[in-house]
Amino acid sequence: MRKPYLILLGIVVFGGGALATAQDVSVEQNKLLAKRAATADAYRKLAEAVYGLQINERTYVKDFVTESDDIRGEVDSFIKGIRLGTPTWYEDGSCEIPAEVTVAKVVETLRTAHDRYYKGEDIKTKDFESITRRIEKQIIKVIGQGAPRPDLPPDLPFGVAEILGPAPPPPAKLPIPGIWQQVDPQARLMALRAARMDAMRKLAERIKGLRLTSRTQVRDFMAASDEITAVMDTYLVGAEEIGSYLRHDELIAEVTMRVPTEQVITTIKQLHSRHYKGSDPDDIRGHDIESIVRSVVKRDFEATGEGVPPAQYLRRYNEVAELPLPDWAMGSVEAQGEATDPAIDTPQGRLKAARAAELDAKRKLAERIAGLQLQADTTVRDFVTQHDELIALVDAVLVNALVTKTEFTSDTALVTVSVPGMRVWAVVNGALERPGRR
Repeated sequence: MRKPYLILLGIVVFGGGALATAQDVSVEQNKLLAKRAATADAYRKLAEAVYGLQINERTYVKDFVTESDDIRGEVDSFIKGIRLGTPTWYEDGSCEIPAEVTVAKVVETLRTAHDRYYKGEDIKTKDFESITRRIEKQIIKVIGQGAPRPDLPPDLPFGVAEILGPAPPPPAKLPIPGIWQQVDPQARLMALRAARMDAMRKLAERIKGLRLTSRTQVRDFMAASDEITAVMDTYLVGAEEIGSYLRHDELIAEVTMRVPTEQVITTIKQLHSRHYKGSDPDDIRGHDIESIVRSVVKRDFEATGEGVPPAQYLRRYNEVAELPLPDWAMGSVEAQGEATDPAIDTPQGRLKAARAAELDAKRKLAERIAGLQLQADTTVRDFVTQHDELIALVDAVLVNALVTKTEFTSDTALVTVSVPGMRVWAVVNGALERPGRR
């Protein structure tokens, strides 16, 4: 009678061992997925911080890299070469990876790219030296965060996805991130829609930053005619969505949109021939537009936008959340800037005034964000001062502020800029949730 019992016992023990092995594999797969996501997040945050640095009063690094594929490649290669720190895993399955780079090293890379590839006149070599004087902290620090997900976030620096390699096969189909299960499906759809609109805006800004001559960008060309602006806006409606992503730790959705480079160039050329009326010797000519083809990216234009659910869904989320959102995180944080120009009665003068007003608005927006209340006696300024690694991330939020309204009086430009409060909260909350920081 013992023989069958032993056989049955053997089956039970073997099956238990197989189950334990499967569980171990599942744990290891999840750790690898979380590490891969945190690594990607660290590289992207580094890119946001570097692209958010201001070179001179009119130009940020994000504008500089639109000058040519060579410049973007140089900067992206530098970012993906930054050494990351040791990963840390937590009980909830998430992973964090620190990374840092000196501002001096960033400046050296930007200056090298400028000397090798820059063809314009707006940015001088000496402008890069002012970066180190403008920034109090001389080290950019970020913390990459990731949870077990097979897909990577969009808008990574060029070449980073290849470094990370393919994802290990997940043990099972992963569900919608837990934080998104606490809001209605409609909230996800609305957040994705807002992210698409934001991506379209960023696409437009990148195209406007293309240089036509040493003195002129596409945005100057568009300022010459309302018809040109209207056609370009209509053209962007046909952009293709190539990916979406729901963040695992914040109610922020991301969508990446794309338009073919060749179509952009063709559209600009057609608009020039049909609507451009310039007569000055330094004005844009047909061959100037042809030269864009030699400098812009060979691949398609891509941009990633961010969106959050409408306020009513966020208030519903607050009813069940362990860490409720502050009121300001459920809406937009706005500021209005004002400026003028001696030639404000001309298209170029209005454009210059609007640029200056936008910078003024972003300075005021920075003050508003710094004063946002986190607790009864703590503001964003207080918290960021205590945690150096957040400074660059908050600056990146400011650089990506959306221009929501541009108005002109007889002698003044008024520009309103806005950022989602959730975007600011994501930066601060990411630090609050780390062990020992509450």
